[in-house]
Amino acid sequence: MNVTIPCLCPDKDGEPRHTEDTVTLRDKLGFRGVTTIRWAVALLKENDADASVADVLAVLTENYVMAGVEAWTLVDEKGKPIEVTPASLRERLLTEPIAAQIVADAADDLYLAVMLPLLNRASMSSPPTRKTRSTSAEAGSSQKRPKPSKPSSISTIPTVATETTSSSLDGDSRSSPNSVTAA
Repeated sequence: MNVTIPCLCPDKDGEPRHTEDTVTLRDKLGFRGVTTIRWAVALLKENDADASVADVLAVLTENYVMAGVEAWTLVDEKGKPIEVTPASLRERLLTEPIAAQIVADAADDLYLAVMLPLLNRASMSSPPTRKTRSTSAEAGSSQKRPKPSKPSSISTIPTVATETTSSSLDGDSRSSPNSVTAA
């Protein structure tokens, strides 16, 4: 999907190079992009229990842009194409709120329907939690240890013999313990 944004290229001789640039979004996010987005949301929730829905949506949208931009028409001061990398996305696009929002809105439209079911499924399972203190009794603790259980009243009944219960197809016989006891 091609998205038209205001030109983000550096001026040439004090004049804008052109009025618009085109940013191309991938039709589908790959495994790494989807997984990165899921982890970004999980980490936000883990590190900030008070994160609002708006915070979560902002993390989603930013990561849609980072994972979704496939190409663009941006050029540097010398007129050479700027490679799309995480660093160039952060430096050139995400620092320009108007252009970034245009791309983000298109990315939301393109990817949200795919991501929501994955995020909903992920939120159904409990997030990893940090253990803040031990649940075991501390050394020298005044807590009583549980008493060992009493021996069972059921005893083992010895078997007297083994008898053949079936024959296999290859002629070997199978044996099993006989439940006849010595009385």
